[in-house]
Amino acid sequence: MNDISKIYNPQAIEFATVAKEYLAFLESAKNMSSEEFLDTSLRILPLLYLKGLNLPQVEDYDEEYAEKFVDEPTWSYIQQTSAAKLGEDDNYVQIQDVSVVNSMDYLNVGLSELFADLYQEMGDFIGAYRLAQEETMQAALYISTQNFSSYWGIRLLVLLENLHKVKFHKSDID
Repeated sequence: MNDISKIYNPQAIEFATVAKEYLAFLESAKNMSSEEFLDTSLRILPLLYLKGLNLPQVEDYDEEYAEKFVDEPTWSYIQQTSAAKLGEDDNYVQIQDVSVVNSMDYLNVGLSELFADLYQEMGDFIGAYRLAQEETMQAALYISTQNFSSYWGIRLLVLLENLHKVKFHKSDID
């Protein structure tokens, strides 16, 4: 299977479907209760991880076609909306910074920032697929699979773990 055909692979399409649902969820979160926000998060995040895990591997891409679609104001809006829904549960967590080779450095990141970081990753992927230009879609698929292993996959798991604690073990966080 060549890399261009992988953009139409059922696993890539399923990932796009869940990524789009994640975007829609966060874009409509302002109208949800905090409890509904938490419950929906706990349902969609594992599915997003599973679909990310199953993404087809793309061997290469042309950097010229890599595009960003989520801007800073949108990221900030998603972060602020998530922070409002989490309220006092918008805790800071430590994430190992894998962007530095052999680093044991940790970043302190708020849960709401993790929501926004994931939104940016999914938004950039969906933006590329909406363009329906095969080279741009291939670049997005490559970047998503690479970032899954080094960036957004671990952020999603840390977010999920902490949301689970908020829902079921609130006293463990304090």
